[in-house]
Amino acid sequence: MPPLIDDWSHPSSPLPTQQRASAEDLLDAELIDPVKASNIKAPEELINLAHCPRSPNQFTGHIRLPNLLYNISMSPIAATKRETRTFWNPTIFALPYWAKSQYIIVNMVASHGEPYRKNVLCEANICHPESRKSNNPREMACTEEDLEVLGPNGGLRCVTSPVEVDVPPTPAESCDGNEQLLADIPGFHDPRLFYSVRGEPILMVVSQSRYACIGLWAIDLRVVYPSLEETFSSSPRRLGPGPLMSYPTLTELTRNPPSTRRSYEKNWVMFSPSPSTSYLQYELNSTSRTFAQLVGAGLTTTNETDPLEEPCLSEPTPEEVGGGHFMAGPSWHQATPALNLILCIRSNSTCINQIGEKVFFAAIHRKHINGFGLPERYERYFVVWSATPPFNMLAVSQHPILLANETNRGWTPEQIWDGVPESESGSRAEWGQFTYTTTIAYAWGREESDIREKVMGYLDDEVILSVGIDDQNGLYAKVKVSELLQCLRICPGRMPV
Repeated sequence: MPPLIDDWSHPSSPLPTQQRASAEDLLDAELIDPVKASNIKAPEELINLAHCPRSPNQFTGHIRLPNLLYNISMSPIAATKRETRTFWNPTIFALPYWAKSQYIIVNMVASHGEPYRKNVLCEANICHPESRKSNNPREMACTEEDLEVLGPNGGLRCVTSPVEVDVPPTPAESCDGNEQLLADIPGFHDPRLFYSVRGEPILMVVSQSRYACIGLWAIDLRVVYPSLEETFSSSPRRLGPGPLMSYPTLTELTRNPPSTRRSYEKNWVMFSPSPSTSYLQYELNSTSRTFAQLVGAGLTTTNETDPLEEPCLSEPTPEEVGGGHFMAGPSWHQATPALNLILCIRSNSTCINQIGEKVFFAAIHRKHINGFGLPERYERYFVVWSATPPFNMLAVSQHPILLANETNRGWTPEQIWDGVPESESGSRAEWGQFTYTTTIAYAWGREESDIREKVMGYLDDEVILSVGIDDQNGLYAKVKVSELLQCLRICPGRMPV
């Protein structure tokens, strides 16, 4: 939970009184009528995104976007020798526009016999070939050496040497069976980077739990990487230090009551509707959804999910299972942090001045397994929920989403690449297989007036997606929000009459 006192100076452009009053009213839980809340409808701007500008693949049902996946290199510019370690499952977010570098990457390092998990961090920039124009004119052209390292399409490359992320080890309270093997390995895994609505850079990690076996912890990235402090306190548009730290030490996040805690916890999502309130969403699947408010020191309230909310996610149909490409009973997993979204475009001054409708959105996965119980593939969907209590689910992607040069398991190449003439040339071995999204963040380059805007965006803003591949590599893509959220299905009970 954010500190109760905020001594950081107010934004140079204060929020309109109407917005402040509305937020204060909506955050008073005693004023919420649960029956009326359950009748909250999807805003018209979201319903407009239910249109599908592209047809899904006739065999697989995927929507394929034209945006490419690009390579990531942890081998820094001007290094005396090439980085030879293997890095995987990157998490990426953008630095403020006035920073010397564009992005921070935290990457897991493949173990080579070491009895511990290791993660490293670097600052990085995107470059593109001279022949390919970028949507962001401030991005740089690749040098010949960049193209040697990243490949002909360019990509994201460290500009500082990777440094180990020094997060203290944590003890496991109680582990049984196979979980004991995980508990005996020191170090954290599954790192996630995101901004709080207060502008804090948060690192959430999975590590041994004080309450069970494996749990989730949060720490301010400025503690782990002190070089950030100067950047966050040097905004050209405001004076004073950066935002106060809600997590100045490694803090375990919890469930309440203790009887609901699980032995192995992962894939939680933190979302913040205001600078004074944050929530943890624990599960989101076809049968249940649970979230609670953070009250301090990682502790939470009991579940606050609207009891009248109908499930929005669905299972494969009997026809899909009968076709042999889907297993009955796939599981849904939360995948990325949530981003705040205003449902209009930046150039629409009327929408911005009137404080357009706000929502949260995030990527989730539907995980399919094979006959041996092993992962067959992860399918990427996007979900949207209300930014006001009780934070009802509003929409989900109608179809799973693939990037332009991304494939998936479970079909023949002819089926997965149906209608994609570009797939006939080049080596598909270089294209992503068995991919999964680890983080989403608003892309670098926007000139925010306040660092608190790093977690807020508009429909025409670009999002950078961090993508893991086969537990042995990392990629990224950049896509406009309106493209990611195209072809939505409005959740049951949320369509206006």
